[in-house]
Amino acid sequence: MVLKDIPQNVWSLGLDRTRQALERLGHPERSYRHVLVAGTNGKGSTCVYLERILRSMGVSVGTTISPHVTDFTERFRINSRNVESDVLAKVREWIEPEVADIGLTYFEWCMILAAVVFEQEKVDYGIFEIGLGGRYDAANVMDPAVSLITPIALDHTGYLGPTVKEIAGEKARIARAGRPLITTATEAALEVIRDYAGEIGAVLHVVDTPCRERTSLKGTGQAMNAGLALRAAHELGFRPDGERIAYALNTAFLPGRIEEIGDRVTLDVAHNPAAMAVLMEYLEQKGFHGVGVFGVLADKDFQTMMEMMKKTCSRVYIAPVQSDRSWGDAEMEGCLDGERVVRCESVTRAFHQALGTGEAVVVTGSFYTVGEIREALVCTGF
Repeated sequence: MVLKDIPQNVWSLGLDRTRQALERLGHPERSYRHVLVAGTNGKGSTCVYLERILRSMGVSVGTTISPHVTDFTERFRINSRNVESDVLAKVREWIEPEVADIGLTYFEWCMILAAVVFEQEKVDYGIFEIGLGGRYDAANVMDPAVSLITPIALDHTGYLGPTVKEIAGEKARIARAGRPLITTATEAALEVIRDYAGEIGAVLHVVDTPCRERTSLKGTGQAMNAGLALRAAHELGFRPDGERIAYALNTAFLPGRIEEIGDRVTLDVAHNPAAMAVLMEYLEQKGFHGVGVFGVLADKDFQTMMEMMKKTCSRVYIAPVQSDRSWGDAEMEGCLDGERVVRCESVTRAFHQALGTGEAVVVTGSFYTVGEIREALVCTGF
């Protein structure tokens, strides 16, 4: 992997290092216009919908997605295709002497690599998914023509605050004075976003009507994500006709977002209760009768997510994920419930046992969980 020597789980929030790196590199990001996308769930889908809509209008687009599911290159897209690993490696080799002493974190490196690759590929627009929060995320050094905020729920509370209002306050900081700020947030989160937009003079647009066009990505929130992306395209000056919109929304794809593999397996990266609720609703509407595989990070609300899964799945196989942030023995022990919950040594082992039941299987709880199984099923063959 291009950044294999840099720890993924070391976060040092702030914008100074990224600004310094871009300045030393001659500000590659100034060669194209920017769009920032923040929120709790639906960011990746919104990014890809907007990417596809702009592509349908003949516009060249670079897109960042965070985190990746199975391959690091998923984080960097040029016109809907992943940037090849050797290209990213060459870019790092070229720029590292200029920025080596700054101490960039993993996420800051991703941001810098994207900024440079997008310049080299001469994109017209760079769409940047905010990885954590908004105020101090590395991508917030950009000067967005449009800022988007998807629905907000509790997640990353240790960094962003324990309430939806506090989290919304962090995410609202991607707005810019005099520029469009478009959101599908509601209730308390919307109040905070509205107040901040008024305070700085951002032009707030609230999308509260779902897009009527069918989307290729599944789940109840996708129509709103598509509506948010379409409104962003309008604010950028594009008015695609119905045929272009239909093509764009029906050719969008992201791995691990309610992704169905064959007739029995569903993969979804739901990693907080709001996302899990969407997944469980989808499964229930589909008439799902089967078992679950669940692995999660220790800082997530796994107890709430487990209760949701037990209402839909006849049995849940739980396991640690391949991360030093994984839940551990104590957390898994607290979720055991007789024969309803089976503890396994690994996500792969849990999946083997789930398949052995002969029932349908849903794999969820974390990008790590889905990534491990998707790698086996899709990338290498199980």
